[in-house]
Amino acid sequence: MLTKNQLIRLCSARDQLRRAGDEEVSIDEVARSVAISRFHFVRQFKAVFGETPVQFRTRMRLEHAKHLLIHSDDSITDICMAVGFSSLGSFSALFSKRFGRSPSVYREELKSSDEELAPDCMTLMRGGWERESQISRSTTASE
Repeated sequence: MLTKNQLIRLCSARDQLRRAGDEEVSIDEVARSVAISRFHFVRQFKAVFGETPVQFRTRMRLEHAKHLLIHSDDSITDICMAVGFSSLGSFSALFSKRFGRSPSVYREELKSSDEELAPDCMTLMRGGWERESQISRSTTASE
């Protein structure tokens, strides 16, 4: 069980990782800044946030790349480098795994779509509402 102070330190560390963005801040530095050993920090971070600090940082970089793909005309290579990846292949593979399509296909789909862009949380909520209404309709229909 975490104490309030330990949770505050973990949240502070997560905020540091989020703010660092594209800069390469080592996990050791972040752990040291919140006075937790590296290995204990990684274990506690995963237990509280459901992902390791490295996974969190990668997810933040991919979300930033997604934003840049939508809101800029920069090349995919430039976006890859801007968000802190050094390999276009690794970036594309991780992006595809996370979002279900390559960065170029993602950008093309958005450009050819008339759909208005919504923040991810809103998209997730809309999906939940749609599933909930489908469940309600199927339950009502079967009764």
